[in-house]
Amino acid sequence: MPVARAARSMPAKRRVRPVRRSRPRRISRLTAYETVERLRSPDIWPDKARSVRVIETHLSWVFLTPRFAWKMKKPVRHAGSDLRALGARERDCRREFALNRRLAPKVYLAVVPLTVDWAGSLAVNGSGRVVDWIVQMRRLPASRMLDCVLAAHTVGTEDLRAVSATLAAFYGARPRLAIDAERYRRNLGDLIDANERDLCDPALQQDATAVAALCDSQREALAQLRPCLERRVREGRIVEGHGDLRPEHVCLVKPIQIIDCLALSKVLRTVDCADEIAFLALECERLGASQAGRILLREWRQASGDRPEAALVHFYQSLRAAVRARLAALHLREKAYCGSPHWIERTLCYLRLARVHLKRCKRLLNARAGLLV
Repeated sequence: MPVARAARSMPAKRRVRPVRRSRPRRISRLTAYETVERLRSPDIWPDKARSVRVIETHLSWVFLTPRFAWKMKKPVRHAGSDLRALGARERDCRREFALNRRLAPKVYLAVVPLTVDWAGSLAVNGSGRVVDWIVQMRRLPASRMLDCVLAAHTVGTEDLRAVSATLAAFYGARPRLAIDAERYRRNLGDLIDANERDLCDPALQQDATAVAALCDSQREALAQLRPCLERRVREGRIVEGHGDLRPEHVCLVKPIQIIDCLALSKVLRTVDCADEIAFLALECERLGASQAGRILLREWRQASGDRPEAALVHFYQSLRAAVRARLAALHLREKAYCGSPHWIERTLCYLRLARVHLKRCKRLLNARAGLLV
């Protein structure tokens, strides 16, 4: 039999198919709130926590373990910031981390991924699919936060000197911003306009006539302070600062750590360094520690060599008090706080401070004008 014919007559070998291993079925995506519920489990966190406390804010969740605070952004759109996409939340975490490292390098430790594996298990800084991003921070002693120390009446001049020196060094190291005096003055005017617009809303239950009078007087002071503001811009005193310098963000450890800068808006972080220190002094005053506020201003002037006019400092304090009044009053629009005595009183307190400091500002401006006649 010919070979070719014999080969054709041989039975064909059976094709052996490789055994396909079944892959675990991919889990469905968790909602943000399902993720938060899972993150309440101590086992997920790297520092072997026995318990986890969760704090919810408008834009984030903060998970507190014994040694660390872990901040995860909400997938929401709010006030010009759209964090619904994973990439947007990663960028926001990295921006917050970089900005806060300027004044709190020992607190802000890393930006880590939250991952999920094929079995559906979440892990912080794991190797699975990234589902979110978290800012890892070292926890600070609550008893050493400036607001707590003020409440306990245990703050010392050395503490306040250290805070002032830290801020003076920080502002001195900031690069000069390319902003002209007209633009800077317009930014301040925009704040006055926003305060008037919101505080005159009937839903916020404020005296619209009194608010309008306050805002008109602030505009007059702003116009009178024009030469002073132009000089501040020429001297390079306008910097990209902290943006939300309140006592609860200042920790009296060595070295001083100042947390929670306003990462959301560079415009709102673009401030006169005198404006920021005046705001911190104002907040001390609101907490019943006016003397501490005066010491802060004095020590900052000494450390920085900066000598802003007293009228300008009082104007900044009046404006910042009005901004804080607006932010406090906006809580009254929320269903949970509508008619809340706490936020109504907080709003009125800030408006009182705004009027007190504006009166001092105007008195100094009028006295100066009298000397020039």
